[in-house]
Amino acid sequence: MSRRTPVYVMLGVLSLLWGFAFVGIKEVLAELSPSTLTILRFAVADVALIGIIAVWPAARPRFSRADLWRLIGLGVTGVPGYHLALNWGEQRTSASVASLIVATAPVMVALGSAALLGERGTARRWIGIALAFGGVAVLAFGDGSSETSTSLAGILVSLIAPLMWAAYVIIGKPLADRESAVRVTTGSMLIGSLCLLPFVSGATFREIGALSGGGWAWMIQLGLGSSVLGYFIFVWALGRMEAVKVSVFLYAVPVVALISAWAILDEPLGPSLVFAAVMVIAGVILAQQDKPRESALPSEEPQAVHPARSELT
Repeated sequence: MSRRTPVYVMLGVLSLLWGFAFVGIKEVLAELSPSTLTILRFAVADVALIGIIAVWPAARPRFSRADLWRLIGLGVTGVPGYHLALNWGEQRTSASVASLIVATAPVMVALGSAALLGERGTARRWIGIALAFGGVAVLAFGDGSSETSTSLAGILVSLIAPLMWAAYVIIGKPLADRESAVRVTTGSMLIGSLCLLPFVSGATFREIGALSGGGWAWMIQLGLGSSVLGYFIFVWALGRMEAVKVSVFLYAVPVVALISAWAILDEPLGPSLVFAAVMVIAGVILAQQDKPRESALPSEEPQAVHPARSELT
């Protein structure tokens, strides 16, 4: 078995968690505002994180002053930066368009990683990324069956989300290479949650108080599954694989999102979805076949160089 097989498996789990999140966000946005959804999602996540660090001392964030700015950057980009933009934008766009916009993140990561992290890909990788992106485009525009109106403002704000995610990946890659995924996720998520405090108001508590049982179920899934477990997996994988290769798995998220929307929300499932899914999966596989240069993969050094990683395995 390849040393990367566990990483591929966990990234598959991540695609499911984040794909279902699109359905959950759509469901909860019927009851909560985008800011309240974000605040409650990370309040749920923070309760779990505080519980984890209370019983597991190894998970407690311990970083040097030199790394503190990276942790703050991760918190700002990964929590309010990404999620406020996504939630506000998804409220004003169709699910398919939102999926397409978020799926541009790997392209932004590729450009940023090439410029700042020294990661270079072959033509095969770029063809794979282009193929997967083409599949996502088919997902977004193939059926034309969405009943949700799309506004220019929603599209423009949604574009902030993949930009924030690209910044999150580029800032976090050097830290993930040498630190525990649990520590990085815990520290950055708690810092990011503090950045949400200015958005808390009386209306926030009134909305939360009126949330239905189904809404709470989705919030638990979003807070614990998509946020805590999802971020753990992502940062863990980021410490073991190139940033571009990890992020290209985001192309599988809209496939999961549309299939789950069909199964849970009874949204129409047109033939273009099958065609697009083949393109996306083929593109991801093709991009994963690209053999990186060793100099661009500090995470591939022997495990003894990064003893902190063993805490999550």
